[in-house]
Amino acid sequence: MTERHNGRPAITQSPYPVLVVDSYARGISIGRIDPSGAGLDLQIEGERKTSIPLRSRYIMRSGEPLADLERHLERLSEKGDLRRATVIFGVTTDPFHPFDEKFATSMKFLELFDRYQPGRLVIQTRSPLVVIGLPMLKRARETTCVTVGIETPLEQIHRRYTPELPTVDERWKTVRALRRFGLRVGIQVSPILPYGDWRNSAKAFAAELCENADYVSIRSVLQASGPGRTNSPLARKLAQDRQFFWLRHDSHQPLVEAVQTMAEERLVHPAMMAPPDPQIKLFGSV
Repeated sequence: MTERHNGRPAITQSPYPVLVVDSYARGISIGRIDPSGAGLDLQIEGERKTSIPLRSRYIMRSGEPLADLERHLERLSEKGDLRRATVIFGVTTDPFHPFDEKFATSMKFLELFDRYQPGRLVIQTRSPLVVIGLPMLKRARETTCVTVGIETPLEQIHRRYTPELPTVDERWKTVRALRRFGLRVGIQVSPILPYGDWRNSAKAFAAELCENADYVSIRSVLQASGPGRTNSPLARKLAQDRQFFWLRHDSHQPLVEAVQTMAEERLVHPAMMAPPDPQIKLFGSV
């Protein structure tokens, strides 16, 4: 069932559980979240630290990495809960951030979900290193989505506001490579950054998004930063540059409306939909 939310289609709260997972250098955290669409996007480091309630931590141990998590997933799988759940991997931390120990943890997590199959797995990243997981992702492509963060199509804006992130060109190439291998791929424009003239350039950016993405998530800087966070590092830099429009709560609206005109269905995040029917074969061997 759909309804309107901030000028775009939204899905009313699903009865299906949404599990949120983040990887760290030596372990994994996992918890449940209210699947209302808020707080699902991958954050930019330093912009906001969301506290997901009721999280459990599972530590990598020498000899039996993530054994406790595997036992937990096995129990969920045996009860059938996992087949009804959507798992979002990467909300407060990028699972493919290029640190050796963290990357290894993320790959171990993907291996677990190659065996214990959720109804849907949504991986959120800004790193081209996600393509290293393609052998596993291809096996799970019937129920796996990869969301890549691209906050602006302009390299000069990226260099000014998010220089620590991979280049825009690298991320576009990642999106196209994943789609060539048959994966469902989304683009997260959150927090939205200047993309030219806020009105006249929206159509061109929207056309690029619709051409390359199966779904699109668009949020303003204030939405992405969270309630009351008007003084984040990114907001301060935009204010310093007198980019005041991009600090408005509705700065994402021109781009949302442009995407609506071209392909409104792309504005529905997969976490807002019911997982595929568990009776259908989920993880193909192709």
